[in-house]
Amino acid sequence: MTDLIKNLNTRTLDNCFAGLQREDSPLALATVVQAISPTSGNPGDKALVSADAIVEGWIGGGCAQPAVIEAARGTLESGEAQLIRVGPKGEWEPMQGVVDFTSGCLSGGTLLVFVEPMIKQPSLAILGNSPAAHSLCQLASEVGFAVTLAYPGLESAELPENARIADDFSEIGDDYIVIATQGKHDRDAMKAALASNARHIAMIASNRKIAGLKAIFAKAGTEPAQLDRIHSPAGIEIGAVTPTEIALSVLAELVRVRRGANPAELPVVAGDAVQTEPAAETLVAQESGGCCGG
Repeated sequence: MTDLIKNLNTRTLDNCFAGLQREDSPLALATVVQAISPTSGNPGDKALVSADAIVEGWIGGGCAQPAVIEAARGTLESGEAQLIRVGPKGEWEPMQGVVDFTSGCLSGGTLLVFVEPMIKQPSLAILGNSPAAHSLCQLASEVGFAVTLAYPGLESAELPENARIADDFSEIGDDYIVIATQGKHDRDAMKAALASNARHIAMIASNRKIAGLKAIFAKAGTEPAQLDRIHSPAGIEIGAVTPTEIALSVLAELVRVRRGANPAELPVVAGDAVQTEPAAETLVAQESGGCCGG
């Protein structure tokens, strides 16, 4: 548990929330809407609240905190936001839609606090250390994905902002996976992705490359239905060429699936012009344990 920090800025709160979500901590956000003096909380003060405690932030002194925690507990159970009022008994008339909590604070004062459940971010595991992988890390974190960048031996200095680092492919989530190895450890990444329960698996690769890789896995005994889980070439057709443009195309596909599209019905992007690593002869080398570390 960290110390309470008054007037947290939004980015600090977002970073704290993302970190706690990776630990599967259900949280509510409490925001002071109105403060009638004397109170130590001010309009705009915020705090992340679990079912048991204020985890980070500030909404006022000790008299208000138990009420906010109790409201957060109810909000997390019901999934519905609450507007609560905390103050001395008998100092205000009942208000429709407002849940009142009596405070025993001797100094008086009243707080109006909005308490809302925080929706868990979907997890996105990006497997690879390519420029497209790094660009996707940056873009995906901006639209609400909890991002993990995974690659064998990945150094922390290479970590894009707002992403978690994993130095192998075993620490991946079960929501979304994008394979962005682009010629390095392709088969290891595919094996890890297929072993997961991910809702959607995409791979940045050309049609020719993914066909060759799938043939290798099929020859080793992988069922066709399993291989069909990998959507490749990844992305939505936007004429992408640069790594950042490819990442944007892939992110658009992820958002489309997140908002209800059936992964099995996604169109295949014409990606051969830009998603070409490695050539067919490289795939032969991969099969024999040579090039690309696959």
